[in-house]
Amino acid sequence: MSIMNKIISFLWILILINGCQPKRQGDNSIVDRPPNFIVILTDDQQYDAAGFTGTSLIRTPNLDRMAKGALKFTDAQVAFSLCSPSRAALLTGRYGTANGVLGLGSALKPDERTFAQLLKSSGYTTGQFGKWHIQQGPGELGFDIYDYCEGNGTYYGRKFTSASGVNYPEMHCDEYAVERSIDFLEAQVQQENPFLLFLNTQTPHMNGELVWDALPATKASYRLENMPVPATRLDSLVGKPPYLKGVRNRTQALNYGYPNREAIQRHTLDYYSVVTEMDAFLGKLFLKIKTLGLSENTYIIFMSDNGWMLGDHGFTSKVLPYQPSTHVPFFIKGPALVAGTNKSIVSNLDVFPTILALADLPIPTSVHGKSLTPLLVGNQGSSVRDHFVYEGLGSYGGSWFNLAIITQKYRYIETFQDSSLAATSFQELYQRENDPLEMVNLAGDEDCQATIDSFRMEITDFKNQVYNFSK
Repeated sequence: MSIMNKIISFLWILILINGCQPKRQGDNSIVDRPPNFIVILTDDQQYDAAGFTGTSLIRTPNLDRMAKGALKFTDAQVAFSLCSPSRAALLTGRYGTANGVLGLGSALKPDERTFAQLLKSSGYTTGQFGKWHIQQGPGELGFDIYDYCEGNGTYYGRKFTSASGVNYPEMHCDEYAVERSIDFLEAQVQQENPFLLFLNTQTPHMNGELVWDALPATKASYRLENMPVPATRLDSLVGKPPYLKGVRNRTQALNYGYPNREAIQRHTLDYYSVVTEMDAFLGKLFLKIKTLGLSENTYIIFMSDNGWMLGDHGFTSKVLPYQPSTHVPFFIKGPALVAGTNKSIVSNLDVFPTILALADLPIPTSVHGKSLTPLLVGNQGSSVRDHFVYEGLGSYGGSWFNLAIITQKYRYIETFQDSSLAATSFQELYQRENDPLEMVNLAGDEDCQATIDSFRMEITDFKNQVYNFSK
C-alpha cells in the first residue's frame, strides 16, 4: 500500500471513530451527507444457516458476497430468543423487562423510543417492509413508509398493510418485501434523503402450518443424505432441568419424528431450502444497492432475531437459553469499515447504540446495549463487554424463567421457580471452549464454585438494575 493510501485509510478511521461523515462530491458541489442505514432482520436463522459462517452445505451466495466485505461477528447473542422480544430489543437497545415486550405481539411501553423514531427526528426518511411482530404498528414507532405482514403465516398471498390500505400479493412475502424495499431506495435516491430501511423477512421461520414451504426445485437442489444431524440429538438431558422433558421444544420435536436421524435431515433440507430462497430475494436488494451507488455512504446491518434448534439436544424451536437458540449470524458493512472477523460477545441490543453513534447522535443513558463502533476500525481482538446476560424471562412454550451469563469461556444458566426470581430451581455451567455442545454441567463441581458465585453476583446485579427497576 502506498503512503498516500495509508494516509487516506487512516483519515477514514478517524472519521468513523469521531462519528463524522466524509464530504461527498456531487453536481460540482461538496455537501455533508449523513450515512444511510439498511437493517436486515431475518427470522429463526440459526448461526450455522449461512455460508459465510463456515457452513459449506448451505447455499447463500448473495449473503456470502455481502459478508465478504463486512465485519462478521462470530459470537452474536440475542437478549431473548423469541420473535417479538428480540425485535423490541433491537429497536430500543433495551431488555424486554424494561421495554415491555416479553411475549409474542406484546406492546412497547409508551415512553420507549426506537432508533427509527430518533433518526426520523433528525431528518431521516424511515421505511419498514416485511414481517412485523410488535403490538404497535411501524407507523407508531417511527417509520414514515411501511408495508408489513403481521406475525407469521403463509408465504404466498400474505396480507400486507400499508398507509394506503391492505394488499394480498401473490408472490412470496419476502420477495414482495424486497420489491417494496427497492421502491423505497429508488425514491430516496431521487430525493437525496438520508434514510433508514428496515427489512424483515418471514423466512426461515415456518409458515402458518408449521412447514418450510420451499419450491420443489429448490428442495431438489439439496441431497437428503448430505444434511447434517446434531451430535446432541440423543441427549437424555441429564444435568439439565427436569422440566425440559415436557417443554414444547421437546414434545413438538417428538411430533416431528425427532430424534430420528432421517426426520431431522428432512427438516434440515426444507430449512436450508427456504434460506436459499430468501438469499435469492436478498440478492435483488444487494444488486440494487450497488447499481444505485449507495455502498459509498450506507451501512448494511444483517442479523437474525434468534437461532433455531434442529434436533440439538433433541429439541426444536428456540427460546431455551442454549447456544443453538441464542447464537445468530451478524455482520456490518459500510464506509471506512475494516472487513474481517470479530470473536467478542456482541448482541442485538447493540444495534440501537451503534446506529446512533454512526449517525453522530447521542445515545440515551437508559440503553442496555453497547456501541460497536470501536470494533469497526480493524482491531479484531477488541471487545465492548466481558459478559452478556441472556434474559429468558418469558414463558413461551412452557419455558421456566431463567437468566444466563455468557462469557468467552462459560455459559452459566440459573433457572428460577417463578417470576419473582427469588428462589433458584436449577443451575447449569458449561465451559464453552471445551464443551461447545453444552453436554457436561459443571455446576456441581467444587472447583467451579468460585466461578458460579461470581456469576450469581452478576445475575443479582441484573435483577437489581434491570428486572426490579422494571417491575
